[in-house]
Amino acid sequence: MKTFYVLLTISVCLIVGGFLLPPTGIIDGSVLSAVGELLAFAVVAQVPGIMQMARHGKSIRLQKGDFSAEIGASK
Repeated sequence: MKTFYVLLTISVCLIVGGFLLPPTGIIDGSVLSAVGELLAFAVVAQVPGIMQMARHGKSIRLQKGDFSAEIGASK
């Protein structure tokens, strides 16, 4: 969880820096790409937690179309 907050803080700093640097008020596409990549790494860092829940008898259900994610106690 610590990794997520570190990468989130860096992402917010990139957005604020991109907004304040010339040209002021315009966030470049490269900044948005970097933020997306950092947050993707943060989410991937959380996957071991999901895998640990599965080992402890929790059910996991993921769907792609109209995205649905569910983690609960197995029946």
